[in-house]
Amino acid sequence: MTDTTFFAGLQISAIRWWLNEPVEINRLGDGSILKGSLGAALWRGEATIAKRHHRDLAAMEARIARLQRPGQTFLAFDPRYNGPRADPGGVVLGANTPVLHTLAANNREIRISGLPSGYVISDGDLVGWQYGTNPVIHALHQVVAGATASSGGLTPLIEVTPFVRPGVVPGSTQVALVRPTIKAVLESADYGHGVRVFTQGATLRFIQTLR
Repeated sequence: MTDTTFFAGLQISAIRWWLNEPVEINRLGDGSILKGSLGAALWRGEATIAKRHHRDLAAMEARIARLQRPGQTFLAFDPRYNGPRADPGGVVLGANTPVLHTLAANNREIRISGLPSGYVISDGDLVGWQYGTNPVIHALHQVVAGATASSGGLTPLIEVTPFVRPGVVPGSTQVALVRPTIKAVLESADYGHGVRVFTQGATLRFIQTLR
């Protein structure tokens, strides 16, 4: 079962959020370096919770305990960004519904339709979508090379990382530009330590799951 409200309710004082792809590096006798992937590129995060009164943290601790059980997941997002660089909060985007229009054959370039005229997608922006059934997979990508939408609301090709995985259906998949989420599992939790009436130092570590 996926908890859809847990992460949004946290009072986070510090966050680490990064894309992690396990790789193997070998050096040959002639000085050549061979680098190979050992698994899927997944997003990881580490969130430090702000100092809170013990009673205020009790509900969070109960939900953390539940999320540590096998099979439990939650939705998470990078709280440092609230929408595209050129449109914080998605004010310009408004009620428009972006759609994944095109996926290039190289699986790293996309076009997005349904945007306001001249809408800017900047380098570093986060985009995401959901696809599949049982399970529903939450894809999250970061823009490497952005673009500006045409008068009809369609962008040229935009390069993203990581590569787009098989299963997404161009033409019908809605794209989230404001706080797109990943589905995550809790790797570890440090409940912090109590000082008089406050608890501080609580830290959660999590990783994206494709299940």
